[in-house]
Amino acid sequence: MNLEPILLTGAVLAVLLWAGLAAYVVHIERRRTAARETVQAILSSLESSEVQGASTPERVAAVTPLFERVSRDMILHTAADAGTSRDSFDALARYLVDRWGIYILVREASFHRQSRDIWRRTASLRILSRLGHPDVCELLARAVDDRSSEVASVALTLLGTSTDPRSTSILIAALRGRRHPTSRIAVHLEHSPLRPADAYRPLLTDGDPIVRFWGANLLGAYSGLDWVESALAPLVDDDDARVRKAAIQSLGKVGDEIAASAALRLLRDPAPFVRAHAARALGGLERPEDAQAVAELLGDPDWWVRTAAKQSLEAMGSEIWPVLMRCLDSSDEFMRNGAAEVFQNLGILDSLIVMEAASDDPSGAKIDLLSRIVSAGGLRLTDSLVERAGPAAAPRVRRLLATMGLEQAGAA
Repeated sequence: MNLEPILLTGAVLAVLLWAGLAAYVVHIERRRTAARETVQAILSSLESSEVQGASTPERVAAVTPLFERVSRDMILHTAADAGTSRDSFDALARYLVDRWGIYILVREASFHRQSRDIWRRTASLRILSRLGHPDVCELLARAVDDRSSEVASVALTLLGTSTDPRSTSILIAALRGRRHPTSRIAVHLEHSPLRPADAYRPLLTDGDPIVRFWGANLLGAYSGLDWVESALAPLVDDDDARVRKAAIQSLGKVGDEIAASAALRLLRDPAPFVRAHAARALGGLERPEDAQAVAELLGDPDWWVRTAAKQSLEAMGSEIWPVLMRCLDSSDEFMRNGAAEVFQNLGILDSLIVMEAASDDPSGAKIDLLSRIVSAGGLRLTDSLVERAGPAAAPRVRRLLATMGLEQAGAA
């Protein structure tokens, strides 16, 4: 049997099939390019000076011939784009509603049967939200509970920008339901234009510690409300360390005496991150009278706590220097080193160095003070002093360090 004609026929068919497929792909791409160009022409026409000041129906009429050249999907996609201007959106939405009816948008926003229909659902939700449709909150609440994470994510975002009071209730219910990342929901609540502090108060007594945590976090933005400090205070005794941390963090932003008292107690909390935030709260509350209690954390076993203590002391200002001096006599190396670093970061050490290095007759008392600070700070501190002094002053600083028995460090 001669196979050559069969093979030749098969090769010809394959070539024809490939050519047909290529032609189809080119045809589709040309149609897409033409559609994109038409959409751009629509937007340009709607934003041109010729239609400025015209009513929405008049602008729609001006571009109707262009509208009729593109599919509904293209118009839907363009109207749902957040980058589309308000005037253009109004015209696009008006054309969609006039030609196909608002009920189509509502139906598409209500559900989807296949994954390929998700984009229509989310686009319709965006358009109805921008139109302020009376049923949009119900549609968004249904979308939040949808199995599709994409649909739920779009719904949460739209609720976070809504000015409808119902949107807050839906977001809070989603936070409590914990079907979606609570941090994402909290961000939407935090940036909501409604800022409903009273709606967050019940979260503080919720049975779920994660909900209490976010309730405490959210209320940290309301320093102007008298009840917030007293409402947050009980959470510093919460069984969950995350809740205690959130409570003291917010109290440091909104509180006063109650917050300071709570922070002092939490400086001895068993959880290191709670101690750290308690220290930072006292710094944020500008409580130099509590510097001694914070300074005790300079010797904490946890690096994060020691860092927070240093930052808090620096926030309290240079008037706490007597507390730092006492720390220089500690038997704990971490505490001595931390105190020296705070001296440096407050600018006290640099001032003393410059003043005494420029003096022909350095004060014995100040030399002793410098020696204690620099010795506590170690080699890195002395090297830093020489480096920051600059080329001109560095030799004098080295000589001063030498008088304190730190010749090797000063020369490093």
